[in-house]
Amino acid sequence: MELTLIDYQEIYELLNPGPLDTKDCGTLCKAACCQTYNQDMGMYLMPGEEKMFNSEDMDWLSWETHNPQNYDFPGSWLQPVYYAKCLKPCPREKRPIQCRTFPLTPHITKDGNLILIWETLKLPYTCPLIEKKSSLNSNYVEGLQKAWSKLIKNSLIKDLINWDSRQREKEKLTLSPYL
Repeated sequence: MELTLIDYQEIYELLNPGPLDTKDCGTLCKAACCQTYNQDMGMYLMPGEEKMFNSEDMDWLSWETHNPQNYDFPGSWLQPVYYAKCLKPCPREKRPIQCRTFPLTPHITKDGNLILIWETLKLPYTCPLIEKKSSLNSNYVEGLQKAWSKLIKNSLIKDLINWDSRQREKEKLTLSPYL
């Protein structure tokens, strides 16, 4: 299933306002995840997510096209992928999926169930929500589960989440499900 602009708009809406009920979680850490620690720091957009951005966004966002075969992507990813880099803090309503998902991440268990876990990537900063395993806005968590359930209907995204999930297991990372 190819995701349309309308699909992405609906998914973005599911993830508003964010992990905390009453405030931007960036106020806890001076927006550590929005800082540029080096000029290569950024995130990959989901297939078709580039439709959410236009020329007006180029004052805060740049992107590059990468060949997925040169990076850590499943073999099914043959088309170029967009790697987005923030030039300055973004308008909060424009945050890409990967930013909206953080501090959780999707994981597909060996028996095929989609769960949300605390992010396991090695980060150049500390996220207080991950460190303390803080309670998150229940509407956000519910929206995140719905969003990823919709996203993995796209075969490429499902392959990526499976790929990442198996990598975590292979690396024997501690998986902390968000309950």
